[in-house]
Amino acid sequence: MEENFKRILREKVSELNLSLDPLQEEKFYLYYMALKEWNRKINLTSLEGEEEIILKHFVDSLSCIIPIRNENIERIIDIGTGAGFPGIPIKIYDEKYKLTLLESQKKKILFLEELIKILELSNVDIVWDRAENLGKDPRYREQFDLALARGVAKPNIVLEYALPFVKTGGIFLGQATPNNLSEWENAQKVVGILGGKTEEKIEINFDNITRIFLKIRKINNTPEKYPRRPGIPEKRPLLP
Repeated sequence: MEENFKRILREKVSELNLSLDPLQEEKFYLYYMALKEWNRKINLTSLEGEEEIILKHFVDSLSCIIPIRNENIERIIDIGTGAGFPGIPIKIYDEKYKLTLLESQKKKILFLEELIKILELSNVDIVWDRAENLGKDPRYREQFDLALARGVAKPNIVLEYALPFVKTGGIFLGQATPNNLSEWENAQKVVGILGGKTEEKIEINFDNITRIFLKIRKINNTPEKYPRRPGIPEKRPLLP
């Protein structure tokens, strides 16, 4: 089972023109086993098949590396990380990053804490809170070179969660599909309100999956009133 897992992982990762060393492959296997075990107790993922998890969680997360490879990035925040996607796969691939995992559900925090021990990852900060609260905290506000948020909310909502964390000159990496790209394009006014500017769109294809990344550069400080109080961005989204 383990060798088959690693073979599939190797094949799928190669479609991104990336490669993993044996230790990285082992860590992804340990990640997979922990995910399967904990998923019996708490709902971490609806995916169950080995290849499906490899492709739609691990490889999809690693695809985020392509748009940022030429950027000077040290600190990353993964907002609404859930079971650790995309932050932990990126950290496995390159341990130089200082990673903050933000999650509002305590049961998922417990999984993440155990996972970090299993994978023996350093410089990982796990925070139990909401983005609306942490985005006001001076220890976190505008402190990150890169913000990620995978499948958290619609673009005009997730932008309010994410851009307050990004320092001037840093990046929020929007993750779109052909089905929801128009929502991202219609949210460009919100990008500007929050201090960002969309620099480019990067399309990546792997295993019949198309992922479109929007590289949103932080060019101005986010106004102090954002993010608004918990629940408000979702109830009253900034109009696109």
